[in-house]
Amino acid sequence: MANSMRAALDDGTGKYITQDVPMPDMFDGAAMIRVRQTGICGSDLHMTTSRTEAQELPSGHEVAGEILELPEGGANGLEVGDRVAVEMIGGGRACLQCHFCRYGQWKHCMNLAPDTGGGFAQYMTRRPAGLFKIPDHMDWTDAALVEPMAVSVHGFRYGGMKPDDVVGVVGSATIGLSSIASAKAMGARTVIASARHEQQAAAAKKMGADIVVGSEPGEFEQVCLDASNGIGADFVVESVGGHQSASFQQAIRATRNQGTMLYLGGVKIPMEFDLFEPLLREIRMQSVICYGVIDGRHDYEVAIDLLASGEIPYREIVTHKVGLENIQDGFDAAWDKSSGSIKVHVEI
Repeated sequence: MANSMRAALDDGTGKYITQDVPMPDMFDGAAMIRVRQTGICGSDLHMTTSRTEAQELPSGHEVAGEILELPEGGANGLEVGDRVAVEMIGGGRACLQCHFCRYGQWKHCMNLAPDTGGGFAQYMTRRPAGLFKIPDHMDWTDAALVEPMAVSVHGFRYGGMKPDDVVGVVGSATIGLSSIASAKAMGARTVIASARHEQQAAAAKKMGADIVVGSEPGEFEQVCLDASNGIGADFVVESVGGHQSASFQQAIRATRNQGTMLYLGGVKIPMEFDLFEPLLREIRMQSVICYGVIDGRHDYEVAIDLLASGEIPYREIVTHKVGLENIQDGFDAAWDKSSGSIKVHVEI
């Protein structure tokens, strides 16, 4: 195998330059994966805005690829040539021995293997525990959507959404859309979603949202009340995050007394927030990140089943595809929602 590969690195100014870089390290117990398709996540956009130095390792965590090499004695039932969705943050680096790993919460591993780079590159290395085989009828587009679907699957399973809940979803970008699909798959009675852009509203309806509203202040909260006889939604997801906190407070206001607000989006700025009102209303604010094993099944396995069923048109959110050499065009499209973008994929 060659000593170098093509990878896209932020030069520290927010521009991604595709260049020759060393092959990723084959750390102890690692498999080598030929990357085929990688999604650009909202967090990739946010990290680009906050980065001030050139990257040394490629990012990109919504990854699908093909196994080229497996470690001896640690194949996890996999074979060279298998097509996989890569869980690169937890299982792909987990020691499998520590307190958190012993019950499948690999994201919280206390002895993670070193990060050897992500999916904006031709190759990556991860442990077999983080490689999930996809069915033959799923293509690379479906496979690269397993990660964002698993984020919401994990949130709803960990947060304890119940069948027949009235569910609100603040925001209809990638994670908001997978939240809508997850809520419907898990038996929600009614799903109300907010969407800032026209293409997001259309996608929210395709994912199964019963009611879709815009982003006017108070609009989402009022519809959640109207859909629940004035009580408020049982389970509300904040899926926006970023460098604002209005969506967090909106989600709290839409949640009924003793309901659950699932904090999924990740607000990146410090926030002043009055906790007294949700205290009096006994609202459960559930923080959640990434994925793990719940009731004996990994969230990736559940996400793959949902996508493989063909019942959720999640692949339609991929509005743009670019090659690795033109990745900056993909970032530009992901930023500019007037382009019609929802999800941008990089084909490698």
